[in-house]
Amino acid sequence: MKRIFVSFLLLALGLLSYPQLANDKKMPVTTSSKKALEFFNEALKYFDKVSLAKGHEMLIESLKEDPDFFMANYQISLYYSWVGDLDNFVKYAGIAGNCKTKLSEAELLLKSAIIKLKEDQNADVTEYGRKLTEMYPQDINSYNNLIYFQSFINDINGELETLNEALKVADNQGSIYNQLGYVYMSLKQNDKAETAFDKYIELDPKNPNVYDSKGDFYLNTGDYKKAYESYMKAYSLDTAFSYEKALKAKQLYEIKEGKKLNIITM
Repeated sequence: MKRIFVSFLLLALGLLSYPQLANDKKMPVTTSSKKALEFFNEALKYFDKVSLAKGHEMLIESLKEDPDFFMANYQISLYYSWVGDLDNFVKYAGIAGNCKTKLSEAELLLKSAIIKLKEDQNADVTEYGRKLTEMYPQDINSYNNLIYFQSFINDINGELETLNEALKVADNQGSIYNQLGYVYMSLKQNDKAETAFDKYIELDPKNPNVYDSKGDFYLNTGDYKKAYESYMKAYSLDTAFSYEKALKAKQLYEIKEGKKLNIITM
């Protein structure tokens, strides 16, 4: 499963602001509420592990504390885009685009991007992502946004280039290798894709998403038995993951092989 790409932290004048890192190489977020920022940061941690329900829950809590919190509205709009809920994407993209808070330069770039994406989800907003990477070349979040914008226009080669740049600055390389695996699959470079997914597993073996992603790889390459086993491994770690995919892999195996696949019981 691909991860959601976002997290920005940028100081604005005229408001209380709680920077996540006292380091101008990283981007803080502007908010009038310390509690809102805490919920926002928790949401990002959950999204990084692809725990979508909990991440969404934390964003809702964040917006209860500060309804005009630009980055929380921006983030939740991307969440809804990612899960295919167009109505809520448009709703929260509209709120983000109409934010009245005095925003920083980087947040204004994202505001321009989300306004364009609200009108056309296939809009090319990569120029805003590139400007972010120029402003914050040491911040993984600037690359995350550029990658996300490249995905809107299906710029696979651009994503590959950006991901390799992101590896140089990422503290948590696991999620980058996850994304690389999917990009290499899209490019039909399966050996590189498998290497990337295996690196993801090595770096984060207790995360169910690593096995969900490897299951996607096996499913894509037609190894349905291994896909089933990998999906069930993910399910064994977190029952919110992979069960329907496991059943699909089992069905495809039985059609292909003409025999039953023994079910793994939990």
